Amino acid sequence: MIEATPSSTATRSIALMYHAIAGPGSPDAAQDPHYTVEASRFAAQLDALVRVAGGATSARDWLAAPGRAAVLTFDDGHASNHALAWPMLAARGLGADFFVNPGKVGQAGLAGWPELREMAAAGMSIQSHGWNHRYFTELDDRALRDDLLRSRLAIEDHIGSAVTLLAPPGGRMRADLPLIARECGYACVFGSEPGVLDAAATTRALPRMSVTAALDVTTLEDWIAGRGIARARLRYGVLGFAKRALGDRRYERLRGRLLGQGDRAR
Repeated sequence: MIEATPSSTATRSIALMYHAIAGPGSPDAAQDPHYTVEASRFAAQLDALVRVAGGATSARDWLAAPGRAAVLTFDDGHASNHALAWPMLAARGLGADFFVNPGKVGQAGLAGWPELREMAAAGMSIQSHGWNHRYFTELDDRALRDDLLRSRLAIEDHIGSAVTLLAPPGGRMRADLPLIARECGYACVFGSEPGVLDAAATTRALPRMSVTAALDVTTLEDWIAGRGIARARLRYGVLGFAKRALGDRRYERLRGRLLGQGDRAR
């Protein structure tokens, strides 16, 4: 086990957004190659977090006691989160949040409730990614509230612990989502916009740095030091403009063709 250096009392850090991990025992189903990190690369990234950030923890635990450590999150509940990511985290004494869709748990390529309960019992944080990965921007007020409540209550029923965090599928969210989420029992929303995580700014969507298959350790270390984040925000803004101009579904089809993924693109 790699020893983490003591964390500071800082209340600013970065949150990383992962999806699937590729390696032996990782199914291809429900896996977007653009957001799938090779296991060896993931291991190097975790070691860098221990070495440079003093470790990594879940957003749930970081918000309870903000410090220097980076925050690790995983969206979609891919089976590789249990098969590959969790053992690698546990070996280093690290924590993470796993945002899942209860309406899809256990489907092909996705972790089932027994696996998620096992992770939760070991200290991992299981949180809400909406009911079935439908974009929140497609839902009216009543449907959105139904989705948020149904998802939270289902996870709490299956896992046996409080669900306090929400990550909108695909990062698609309306401006009032943090307020609506609080009305539905959530404490914080974690979006997909890049930025520095600030424990004093929980009334708005908190930022996360999106980890793609190509992320290298040098770039990760830059992010930890606060470098390169403005560039990531600029890229996010350009993509956001394209999404608004084309609409979510047309944007996805175009992105899928460019990446050779058909309609699997997010």
